[in-house]
Amino acid sequence: MKEQLALLPRYLAAHLGLTLVALALGVAVSVPLGVLVTRSRRLEGPVLGVASVVQTIPSLALLAFMVPVLAALGARSIGYLPALIGLFLYSLLPVLRNTAAGLSGLDPAVIEAARGVGMTPREQLRRVELPLALPVIVAGVRTAAVLTVGTATLSTPVGAPSLGDYIFSGLQTRNYTAVLIGCVASAGLALVLDGLVRGLLAGVTRRSRRLVLLCLGGFAGLAVFAATRSCAPSSRAIRCPSPSAPRPSPSSTSSPASSPGGSSASPACRRGRWDRSDRRWCSTR
Repeated sequence: MKEQLALLPRYLAAHLGLTLVALALGVAVSVPLGVLVTRSRRLEGPVLGVASVVQTIPSLALLAFMVPVLAALGARSIGYLPALIGLFLYSLLPVLRNTAAGLSGLDPAVIEAARGVGMTPREQLRRVELPLALPVIVAGVRTAAVLTVGTATLSTPVGAPSLGDYIFSGLQTRNYTAVLIGCVASAGLALVLDGLVRGLLAGVTRRSRRLVLLCLGGFAGLAVFAATRSCAPSSRAIRCPSPSAPRPSPSSTSSPASSPGGSSASPACRRGRWDRSDRRWCSTR
């Protein structure tokens, strides 16, 4: 139990970093796209249709599909990138649909009044339409945040560290304590992100600068935690060990050939890091 909890900060930070980046990209793309489809009705059907089709693909299948696609493009096909792209695609539909619905559902009299006072289309969007549609848009962001946190647990099979490492390794070894830790941590993270987004909306609605700064500070703190404690996706990353495989004693890793059959360590194995292929701690360079 203590060994599994000791790994929690790294897995939680990796999960959080993946979720925040995917959610930020999803919001940055979905909101302008939602504005675009309300301005051009010909685009509404195809754009929402494509986003809906992506949402119907099973989560694990979509993440796994990213591996051969990225490999065919010559990009890095295992690890952070396929998981990020899959989560980004999954976060599009809730924000996109809510943005389009919020802007389309505004009272036409309000739009006409904005035009009557001489507002340009850009001013009308920035000062009238988006503020009125903000609660509906934020509801989509909250849905996307919770959905992204849950789906990120499935990034483990494509090589991206996350809280799903607890769940998958626990199911493989029947270590239900590890499964419980992964599920509870994922649910808690979803509640925290949902609460921060809701608080941010409340601060903007009430024009409470203190509440807005508090929520933005919470997001900044989570981002710093994810950046400093996660298993980073680069070559300098800290390789997180499996939650259900205990670290052997130093005496068992002192010799260069530490595999049971006397074979040498794998080429990618570096000292002090977890070798996923052999499921052991590396003792050689």
